[in-house]
Amino acid sequence: MGWVFFHKPKGVKAVEAIKNGCGAAWLEKHFVAASATREAVFIVAKFHEPESKVYVPDADGMVRALLVYAIKSVPKDEYNFGYKDMEESMGPYGCPAPMSIIAQCSELQDPIGPLPEYSSLKNARGYREGSAAHAARMKLKRGLKPGNKVVLPKALLFRDIPCQRFTVEICRVKGRKGKSTVFRAENGMLCGLSARNLEGAVVEA
Repeated sequence: MGWVFFHKPKGVKAVEAIKNGCGAAWLEKHFVAASATREAVFIVAKFHEPESKVYVPDADGMVRALLVYAIKSVPKDEYNFGYKDMEESMGPYGCPAPMSIIAQCSELQDPIGPLPEYSSLKNARGYREGSAAHAARMKLKRGLKPGNKVVLPKALLFRDIPCQRFTVEICRVKGRKGKSTVFRAENGMLCGLSARNLEGAVVEA
């Protein structure tokens, strides 16, 4: 379905807003666990699907599926909070899930033969692989220390200047809270690199 917007009272976390929208009866029957990132709320829900083509059912036929709610904040609007509900079998884009919440889901079925170009199982497997790759990139960025040298697999353009080698610095950045990890290029330019930019990078102490 498309985006749904409503008013979220100040102080109510995104996870609680989504859970409240599910309703007490649904939560009692299906809810297993929940987590959230800046991009989405994730709910592990249990369903009786002994013939599931995506998940490996438990002995009682139950599966624990991952529901993904992409979220959006519109602070100045009365309807200040929105969500778009999806399942991991839809291959949600831009909403990688924490590995801790994926660990609470049922295992995915092993494909028998080549999967068709579009299938729920292929989408779910691709989504989990993407989430794992994102987690690895974030771990790499969080582990960087001041003075580390970072060499990207290929140069990126900053102000139309190709830069490939950087030195890690920790400093305050205007518009951000606390200190941030920034990257100083060999020409002295201070640059920002996302976790995705760091994919395949070599880090030298």
